[in-house]
Amino acid sequence: MTICLQDLVREGLDRPVPKEAREFANQLASEGGSSVLAVLFYGSCLRNENTEGVLDFYILVENYNDYYKNWVSASANKLLPPTVIYRHGSNTRAKIAIVSANVFAKRMCPDSHDTSMWARFCQPSALLYCRDKPANLIVVNNIADAVATGAVWADRLAPKNYNKVDFWIALFKNTYGAELRVEEGHNRGQTIYKQAQNYFDMMLTPALAYAANKQGENGWPDGLTHKSNPYYLRKWYWKSLCGKMLNVIRLFKAAFTFDQRIEYIQWKVERHTGEPLKLTEFQKRHPIISAPGVLWRLWIKGLIR
Repeated sequence: MTICLQDLVREGLDRPVPKEAREFANQLASEGGSSVLAVLFYGSCLRNENTEGVLDFYILVENYNDYYKNWVSASANKLLPPTVIYRHGSNTRAKIAIVSANVFAKRMCPDSHDTSMWARFCQPSALLYCRDKPANLIVVNNIADAVATGAVWADRLAPKNYNKVDFWIALFKNTYGAELRVEEGHNRGQTIYKQAQNYFDMMLTPALAYAANKQGENGWPDGLTHKSNPYYLRKWYWKSLCGKMLNVIRLFKAAFTFDQRIEYIQWKVERHTGEPLKLTEFQKRHPIISAPGVLWRLWIKGLIR
């Protein structure tokens, strides 16, 4: 019997999550009003089923102008999506990315210059709010595209004669290396795979079949043969450079749009390295001026990669 990737995705999006995450998602949807199509929950807190770290959310909106109600914020997100905000309450921390549904869909194909979105959503995620049935279908198809895109690039990057374990580990090792990270990345691919092994094993065959059916569509390759060759390695190298440059640009954008960005970086560094990152009151009050120096200090120490 042929297993439909969308059916597996739909089932995966309905996974159980901590109560705090669901309540937070409902709050985000309520604040955004009818412009919010969906709220997705993903990341380490979902994988570990706890709320001790930073809760990661994506808000998919129909229209930036309707969501923000001011042209400055809307224009900033149109120029360089997504816009990220950070909330630090008494009990929870949350990092929230806001992006239009149209941009989100375009970032899910194999030829996208930005690997960060599909790399996150080819992993397990949960749909905690959806405006209506048409929006639900959009999200399911987008996540299916992300999983299939992950399969396409895993097929290109995995070693020859790979097994299903090598397949996904090679992918996440490379996607992780395509972004600036505080966390140690040497065994990250293996860690991500093991935390959701059943999910990835279940998705593998349907994802490749789904990608084969989409071949030739805009942003999708014409063929899906295993090609671990210099062409795709070079192509990924340039995608990786692009990803790191986008990360740097987004960090500077975040200095204008991300409340408590410096404090977030401080918390992230200390949590994943065990080393204290001391910030002066001036640095906390003036993140735009201070961010370059803080990032340079972290880079020199090897705390971001």
